[in-house]
Formats: sequence, structure tokens, C-alpha cells
Amino acid sequence: MSQWEAWTVTALGMAVVFIGLVACIAFIQLFSRVSRNIRWGEEGHGHGTAPAPVPAPAAPDLAPSEPVPADVLAVITAVLQVERKLYLNRPGSRVTIRRSTPLS
Repeated sequence: MSQWEAWTVTALGMAVVFIGLVACIAFIQLFSRVSRNIRWGEEGHGHGTAPAPVPAPAAPDLAPSEPVPADVLAVITAVLQVERKLYLNRPGSRVTIRRSTPLS
């Protein structure tokens, strides 16, 4: 193969790739325009309207209370230790403890 033929093959290969990329851009634009003009029915795209979001209840103002009893702290510590040993291979795991209002 002469150098002229090598340059010809190289140029043809680059032209084919360039034309392929331009064709991909054209198809993406075409499909975008076509999808904007499609009527999806009465409900719109999907199975119907989305349900209205339920408002979150307001967090009650927690007043400072007495400290947690020692036996409850011991149980929490034991559970945390077991969880840490069981899921040691999960580096992103974390435990969040929230104090809730006492039930009456």
C-alpha cells in the first residue's frame, strides 16, 4: 500500500465517522421534535395524573426532658454494636436515632 492509498483510507474513515456522528445528531433532533408533537391521550404521558402530595405533619416542639434511663442506653448500645458488626462492609451506612414523644 502506497502512502497515497494510506492517506485516502484514513480520510475516508474519518469522513465516515464524521457523517455518522452528524446523522446521530440529526436523528436525536428529529425524535425530539416528533415526541413533542405526539398526543398521549387524555391522561397525558403515563397512567394518569399523579396523586397530590400529602403535606407532612408539622414537627411537634419537643421540650427538654429527663435523660434516657441507663437500661435503655444499654439496649441502644448493644443494638448499635451488633448492627456495626453485621454491616461492617457498608462504608456509607449510618444510624440516626430520633427521640419521639412518649405515648400516653
